[in-house]
Amino acid sequence: MPPPSTIRDIAPPEALSSIASQGFASGVLRFGTISFLAHLLLNARHPVYRNLTIQFKVFIQISSMTLGGCIFAEKRVSEFNDSVRRRNRALERSRQAWGEEQEIRAMAQRRRDSELTVAAPASASPSGGTESANEN
Repeated sequence: MPPPSTIRDIAPPEALSSIASQGFASGVLRFGTISFLAHLLLNARHPVYRNLTIQFKVFIQISSMTLGGCIFAEKRVSEFNDSVRRRNRALERSRQAWGEEQEIRAMAQRRRDSELTVAAPASASPSGGTESANEN
């Protein structure tokens, strides 16, 4: 693989943005739920959190949801890239095995053809190949 400095105009797969957005939405929901439960718990029990302004509490909620979205989007994109690599490796192995099988079949066919050409002249003589024995 060439170094990254020589790679130009690489377009990501079309499905990648939808996969990343699905991962982001999943992370937002998970971390948002946990953050909301933590908000309810802290609001009921902790006096320092209770005295924070609404804007700061919203900032904390949005920050946790954004963090979760980024983490899960990266996770989904990594899983997608791994699956693409796995699929490409499997296709390459299959292509290689098919090529080897074709080589073996071609060798077997050549061997069969050569055996037929060697056997054909002996059976082509009218006396069954005993002419040379009679001449001596």
